[in-house]
Amino acid sequence: MHVPLQYEEWSESEKRVVRTLTQDQVPQEELFVRKLVNATVIRGHLYEHTANESEDGYRHLIYVQPFDTDQYTYGKALHDATFDACRVSSYLECEYVLWNGNAFKKAEFSLSVSSPIEIARLLLDHLIVIQDDTFEMVYSALDSDRGKVMIYLKRGDF
Repeated sequence: MHVPLQYEEWSESEKRVVRTLTQDQVPQEELFVRKLVNATVIRGHLYEHTANESEDGYRHLIYVQPFDTDQYTYGKALHDATFDACRVSSYLECEYVLWNGNAFKKAEFSLSVSSPIEIARLLLDHLIVIQDDTFEMVYSALDSDRGKVMIYLKRGDF
């Protein structure tokens, strides 16, 4: 079953929607992922999620604003890593990037998730343990054009 989803650009200063960025019909399972990520790439621009809602339990909206690199400790590194990748997938999959002290770099982990529900479950976690190493999930972004959910990780200091 597919459900209608719209991305609306929200202006905090004007306290209103300034424009509709995109609207689509998405699989219900993918809707969970889209609402759980911190940001979404839309037409080559990174937008941070500010809120989401549903109307009458069917029509879904995600409110976004342009990603501000100055707002986050890793802001510029997050932005750069998002657009550094170029691999495309025919189905939704995770791509992991790990903070190395200076930048986020692609990481190969044996952690495979193969469905939107498994990706959504992963997005609910703050910490991820992979082969006895603990990683903190710093941020997440969806690039639906590439079929990727970017998971930004930092090795845990625990």
